[in-house]
Amino acid sequence: MDQQSYILHCKLDEILKQHDNMSVLKLSEEIGHRRTTIMELVHNSNMEKKKISATLITKLCVYFDITPNDLFEIRKL
Repeated sequence: MDQQSYILHCKLDEILKQHDNMSVLKLSEEIGHRRTTIMELVHNSNMEKKKISATLITKLCVYFDITPNDLFEIRKL
């Protein structure tokens, strides 16, 4: 398997849309995490080099009552 032909994709944008188009700013304030980091996840910016803290993943999963599998998926390029 060629690992370079796959990427981790964050589905936070879809999740926000499912929650009445919640804004990144509101989410940032609600979970107490930097808006810029959340914005990068929403736009999947630089995901191949990004380090996403377990704390942030936990906060997002608890806040939206989802699992990490709901938040991320592996996509073929």
